[in-house]
Amino acid sequence: MKTTTTNHSIQVTQQQLAVRKSERGLTLVESVVSLLIFFVALAGIVPIFLNYTISTINNERRTAGIAISQQVLDEIRQSNIAQLPAANGTTTTETKPSVSHLGKDYTPRVTYCQDASYCDATSRHIKIEVLQNGQSVYEAETVFTKFD
Repeated sequence: MKTTTTNHSIQVTQQQLAVRKSERGLTLVESVVSLLIFFVALAGIVPIFLNYTISTINNERRTAGIAISQQVLDEIRQSNIAQLPAANGTTTTETKPSVSHLGKDYTPRVTYCQDASYCDATSRHIKIEVLQNGQSVYEAETVFTKFD
């Protein structure tokens, strides 16, 4: 009878060892491999996210530049053409006061008669450049004429 008890206790001990081995968790190699896979996936995703963020910022700046240049052109359209600078065909640049758009400051710069062939008593060549922190964000050119 002793042999059956010993065989039974050996079987129980082997089952306990098998359970303990399965409950141990991850080995160091498994942890390193899983971290490596994570960082490779992250390295593929981060550049895409950064490009998307940069593109969004540039689009926001360009949209602000368009809105501000439209606002400046609307102000110019309200004025009399004879009151605009450079009636003699010389280039005149004036910097308008800073304009805030979506919490960021932009500076519009208006250049009159950069192309002298469009500057006379009834027309002005107008170039608008919108700057943010000294960098050009948007440029627009037009010819403003007086209609009879």
